[in-house]
Amino acid sequence: MALFARPLFFFLLLFSLSIAPADADPGALVRTRLQVPEKYRTGALKAERHLSAPKGWKVSVFAGGLGGPRHMAIDEAGNIFVSLTSDGKVVALPDRDRDGVADEALTFADGLAKPHGLAFRGGDLIVAETGRVSVLKDTDKDLKSDSKEVITDDIPVGGGHFTRSVAISPSGDIFVSVGSSCNACVERDKRRAAVLKVAGKKTVLYATGLRNSVGIAIHPDTKDLWGADNGTDYLGEDLPPEELNRIVEGGDYGWPYCYGERVPDPNMGSLERCRDTVPIDLGMQAHSAPLGIAFGKGLKSSDRFKDSLFIAFHGSWNRSVPTGYKLVAVPFKDGRPSGKAIDVITGWLTKDGPWGRPVQPLVGKDGALYISDDYAGVIYRVVAE
Repeated sequence: MALFARPLFFFLLLFSLSIAPADADPGALVRTRLQVPEKYRTGALKAERHLSAPKGWKVSVFAGGLGGPRHMAIDEAGNIFVSLTSDGKVVALPDRDRDGVADEALTFADGLAKPHGLAFRGGDLIVAETGRVSVLKDTDKDLKSDSKEVITDDIPVGGGHFTRSVAISPSGDIFVSVGSSCNACVERDKRRAAVLKVAGKKTVLYATGLRNSVGIAIHPDTKDLWGADNGTDYLGEDLPPEELNRIVEGGDYGWPYCYGERVPDPNMGSLERCRDTVPIDLGMQAHSAPLGIAFGKGLKSSDRFKDSLFIAFHGSWNRSVPTGYKLVAVPFKDGRPSGKAIDVITGWLTKDGPWGRPVQPLVGKDGALYISDDYAGVIYRVVAE
């Protein structure tokens, strides 16, 4: 780095630290015992477990023994579907007696190529596999897929980030998030580190410079697309901030050249390259690993949470002091973030290490909040009493 550039770089470094706000609100949380049905008292849940949540909230296990549950979707009848990415399956979890515990885990579809993102379009389940987007139909409503049709296979396969996430707009447009193939590199395939829009049998670039936006969701009122992006590794304990972005058509969000508020990556970027990129809407603690996101509309709770965006922090692997392993909420007002991320559920990380790692939150038809956990192999059900 040239000598004249160093003062500017260190100024930008200090500035970037200021945009990653503290994301803890421990005073609002109360330690509570996790309620576990007897049939799910195995593995990580053999021991009594506790989580911290807002006062009056109850956290229980809705389904267990699932291996590695990732992203979820809910049909019009209220049945929860979840992808088991490593098993190549999607399972259905009906709760016919509405007692807050899944009756069984039914294989809805198997033989899939690392299925991850799920979303319903009408009565059809759209699933994002690692190299394609498919539609699964259940014409007789027996919670078993009758047919599968590939919508598009114009999606990069595998790579360092192989999962694909999906969101569907009210008009039926399908958006697919594709992570980078590397930690920090110039991608040869422009469809990587991007959000794609399905156009017939092909895809088109919708937004670029997004390293790995595992969580994407449509705002229920404004219909804007939002994403939580995982930042580059090995730039420091607290750099770069994890990002919350409003994803707009044609937007360049900077990776691998820039992060945060147009801050140049010290190894790859420059002020000139970053000048016209889209700055973040909110920065969060580095290495928290934000995965699934969900808006709180429909949640049976206070307006504070119904108007928030929930983000699951899967947790760090590359930090001397671990961070993440929790669910946070970002308050929204008039369709944009109105404050820092606050802790909502914590306790998966203990002094002995993590016993759970949240993946995706989702508001159910019953007004409860469901959270998948691919480490404990369960789905939690959270209700405000």
